[in-house]
Amino acid sequence: MDNGTDFYAGNDRAFARHRHGLAAALRAVRDALAADTQFGSVGYVKVTMQPNAIAKSHRPQGALFRARWTPHVATEGIGEPIFAVTPESLRYVIDAIESAETTVVDKTNKTTGAVAPHPSRKRCEASAIANVALWTEQDRRNFSAAEAAAWLSKAGTGGRYVVTCFPVASASHVPHLIDQTMVAEERLNAVIDANPSTTQSLRDTNYGGRILTLGIGASERSAVSASSRDDIAESRMEAAVSPSPQQHQELLDALGRNPRVRSIALPPIISAEHADDTTLGEEVGADILAGPDGEIASRVGVIDGGVGDNLRPWMGDRWGTLSTADRNTDHGTFISGLLIAAADLNPAFLGDQSRGCLIFDVDVLPADPGQTGIPFDAYYPGGVPQFLDEIESAVEAYRRDHGVRIFNLSMNIQNPGDATRYGFTAARLDEIAKEHDVIFVISAGNLLPRDMRPEWHSAPDQALVSLAADQLGFVAEPGESIQNVTVSALNPPGMPGQVPFALARYSRRGPGLRGATKPDFAHVGGSGTATPTGDHGLVSVNEDGFLVSGCGTSYAAPLVARRLADLDALIDGNVSRETLLALMVHFAYTPGVFGQKAILPVTRDLIGFGVPITAEKMLQRDDSEITLVVSSTLRPGEDNLFEFTWPEALVKDGGRCSGQARLTLVASPPIAHEHGDERVRANIHARLMQRQDDGQFKGQLSPINSLPTPDKAHKTERDLLKETMKWQVVKSFQTAKMTGRGPSSQWKFRVDYLERTDEKLPVDGVEYAAVMTIADPTRQAPVFAQMRQHLNSIGIQTDDIRTSIRARATT
Repeated sequence: MDNGTDFYAGNDRAFARHRHGLAAALRAVRDALAADTQFGSVGYVKVTMQPNAIAKSHRPQGALFRARWTPHVATEGIGEPIFAVTPESLRYVIDAIESAETTVVDKTNKTTGAVAPHPSRKRCEASAIANVALWTEQDRRNFSAAEAAAWLSKAGTGGRYVVTCFPVASASHVPHLIDQTMVAEERLNAVIDANPSTTQSLRDTNYGGRILTLGIGASERSAVSASSRDDIAESRMEAAVSPSPQQHQELLDALGRNPRVRSIALPPIISAEHADDTTLGEEVGADILAGPDGEIASRVGVIDGGVGDNLRPWMGDRWGTLSTADRNTDHGTFISGLLIAAADLNPAFLGDQSRGCLIFDVDVLPADPGQTGIPFDAYYPGGVPQFLDEIESAVEAYRRDHGVRIFNLSMNIQNPGDATRYGFTAARLDEIAKEHDVIFVISAGNLLPRDMRPEWHSAPDQALVSLAADQLGFVAEPGESIQNVTVSALNPPGMPGQVPFALARYSRRGPGLRGATKPDFAHVGGSGTATPTGDHGLVSVNEDGFLVSGCGTSYAAPLVARRLADLDALIDGNVSRETLLALMVHFAYTPGVFGQKAILPVTRDLIGFGVPITAEKMLQRDDSEITLVVSSTLRPGEDNLFEFTWPEALVKDGGRCSGQARLTLVASPPIAHEHGDERVRANIHARLMQRQDDGQFKGQLSPINSLPTPDKAHKTERDLLKETMKWQVVKSFQTAKMTGRGPSSQWKFRVDYLERTDEKLPVDGVEYAAVMTIADPTRQAPVFAQMRQHLNSIGIQTDDIRTSIRARATT
């Protein structure tokens, strides 16, 4: 049996040194834990894999860090598993490492007779490890007590740390570990009991971990009670005594020494996203503000500081969190104007968007013109966690009572923490989206004026130089949310001296954190360089009924939100969120500026999967193509597949296939945020393969928005992460235009899965949606009719999505 890869093959002396170093490091960890008994001698060891050994097959969990000794409870970066350990369990690991052989014996293959080295599993696993280290206080936080005291004294933070605990291993597997973990747990509870008024449990993970907020009792803020929302304008915060840096140091020491604590983070501060708007002085046509003639099916929740009363005719409901004095409707009204009438206001480049969208005003972010944070504290003394609770309450009610599934979220988040770690806000939005079957459309964020890039250069090489020089403009929290959609901004057409549909100079972009393509989409957000009259090339409306020109990723987001809402409204019956996202991704297009060969390698980091087309265009397709939507559940031990014949009109010379294909997959695999960059716990993959002369099927797809890569017999894990979007929840691939590819007209569509080490697919399976299009680029061949007839002949029932489109009510 193959025990894996020996990364020290042919270099036994180097392996012996490496083995000795690993054992010595683990003995040092063992001795440190044994000496510090106040926490029960439990600890957590991070194992860093060799750069070329990050694949699942190389993980040291079969022979070294075995689940019955040292369970795998968390992960930091890619290839950095974290194991719960005690001095007793480390003895087993050290013995296993030291028993890995120095000299590898040869073995004869009984089938081929070939003689080759046959390393043991212990040697292979030990060789795959780069180093091991105890998780210490330095890993738990990256700020000082003085920095924490300064940050938490700010209004809007709630005055509390966000504390994440390691999950607890199963008692049935490692009872001795549970006993010692409970000692550390009791010490943590003592800290919590000392500050009961500042502690809030946010959530428990599926694996027994805890996330809580914790502050110093003396700093507790409380909102003055008010008899009505309008009274809140006069009700501000009671004076709070700020704890000293010494008090913070004592709390941080108590948390930082406790092995149960994985991380201590400073909370973010949320404020309205800055927008550069100019009133143009022209009133909006009365017909636009008059409201719909009849029922409007498309509906979007606008999570902001309020929407102007002049748009009341288009409003389905107002949540009503904010008092009248605390509403600043400029931002929310501009967004809502685009949702309702982007085409009327911007006919030059949004003319294909129909008028009409029902707005649900989720007014939760109080106005704060001085950026003091005090109004936020008045409503949310518990800080961002309490703010997100309010958002969830609105989302739950509007989803249940009004069928709203799309929510626009354009806010600015200041986060002083580690930008390489998945943020609390993003994780919470993931949970809300899944729990209530909704999709948040999130703006990628704007650079400050002083940090903006130069306008996109018409010469691709110069444009790349500008991008390379920008070290600040990356997508930040909550834009990394993997269950939701993030949008970057593009230039509008028609602006003098600017490249149309290029990345706007203020727009943040990817790459985001590992595990997702970010941003997901792009759309016009207005130019970051206005004309002398203040025109940014994108127009909406203000509360006074005047035209306003502005720019920002917060204005690109509603244009994408509207297309998602239209898609949900147009398709009759229940449609899964996976299907909605898959259709959006599948039919998105790449503006020409991003299709240039020099730009293409970074295109996905700038615009994700592209610019969405209108819902009508997604669903009303030409007869020269066919789009198949497979919405199903992948269950443990199963693959979903079917074989089919390429459309006859696109086959010549006995099997050579022409045309073009595109395949998009959106899945909802298990997500465990305690596993960091490896939080996606199952890789759901879709393939489109053509039969070869030897009877095997060969994949024929390349990732969307990337240069084709040479086919290699063996791809490393890093190749797969980049080229096949491995471990991502959204994937999109296409063929080049085929003029006569392969030897056969027999093809196979397949959806399969791969689990993480020691992970099992849920018993109920994983929901997914796959969208596949086969098309004739010349638009001549009767692909739809031929393919549908063929599928019916082999027993695959097809329904034409075009016959289930609801009629849209428009003015």
